[in-house]
Amino acid sequence: MRDYLPYIVVGLGAGSVYAIAAMGLVVTYKTSGVFNFAHGAVGMAATYVFYSLRVDASWPTALAAAVAVLGVGPAMGVVIDRLLLRRLVGAPSSTYVVVSLGLLVALQGFFLAVYGAAPRRVEPFLPRSTFRLPGVNVGWDQAILVVIAAVSGLGLVLFFRTRFGILTRAVVDDRDLSQLARVDAAGVTSASWIIGCAFASLSGVLLSPLLGVDAVILTLLVIQAFGAAAVGRLVSLPLTYAGALAIGVAASLSTKFVVATPEAMRVLAEGVNPATVER
Repeated sequence: MRDYLPYIVVGLGAGSVYAIAAMGLVVTYKTSGVFNFAHGAVGMAATYVFYSLRVDASWPTALAAAVAVLGVGPAMGVVIDRLLLRRLVGAPSSTYVVVSLGLLVALQGFFLAVYGAAPRRVEPFLPRSTFRLPGVNVGWDQAILVVIAAVSGLGLVLFFRTRFGILTRAVVDDRDLSQLARVDAAGVTSASWIIGCAFASLSGVLLSPLLGVDAVILTLLVIQAFGAAAVGRLVSLPLTYAGALAIGVAASLSTKFVVATPEAMRVLAEGVNPATVER
């Protein structure tokens, strides 16, 4: 078991970020009925803005992250909802799929044209020191990722128990009836997209020190989020969270059987977090 602990720690950290992305995807589907294939592209766009503000404009990390997560993400959510999806009301489900895929390609192409195809390295911004658990050294950055994901998930669960959270589900179940009850269905839907896109942006920013800023990788990384959302059947946040952690741990453990030598294991771990490997 001791040999597996470093991989489990790495997997929990990565799985926590997947959970944030997946929960944002579930929010938009649960409250609007639309499966957003461009979810990863939204996170990628916010991550590029974060990189530009932090590196090119020399903004403080916290301020750059706040603008990307609380500004860019929600703004894109409003644009997607009001300029794209509202024009598709009454259209077949296939139309929503085509539009979201088209948005994915458009965003990816735009940022590739502006920034180029070369990935950009992002210096870590979470603490890199470690603390000791039985059998393994754990990085504070990994622990912080787990806490952020857990707090985010708990916040969403509590949100759906509030009056506004109940209204979001009512709008999906019967939009016309909810409007007759004087519910601002358009505002409720916009709010759900704002929350979902903010979660996508947060996941992209948190992953940037691990993977760098790459338009293709960040966009396709949402595949793990799709898998976690499928575990939760696109409605259950607890199952989605658990599925994301399981995917992260399984992916990390699988490397133990692929990478055989101790030195190769060390290089692999250092690509994610060197603090998790005992020296």
